[in-house]
Amino acid sequence: MNILRRIGFYHEHMVFADDIRKIILQLADQHGPGNAFYPAEVAQRIDPVDWVKQMEQVKLVAEALISEGQIIATKSGTGIETAYAKPSLFAEHHE
Repeated sequence: MNILRRIGFYHEHMVFADDIRKIILQLADQHGPGNAFYPAEVAQRIDPVDWVKQMEQVKLVAEALISEGQIIATKSGTGIETAYAKPSLFAEHHE
């Protein structure tokens, strides 16, 4: 996770991987087991105006969470191993 700690600047604030990670895991918990959500939902929580600029960072952090087994990614209801498939959903926070 150290290489992801500081992943970019947008506008006048810095986006930290830890913040994105927390949002992804919060959304997974809020949606509950078996329910999915879109990466765009995460990006919109970070920056409601320019959320598209956040998508690459969201997917990068999601990839780390997938590899750690914290979340799963699905496409058309089938588990996949990457957050970069289009469209992709993040589902189920695994503890």
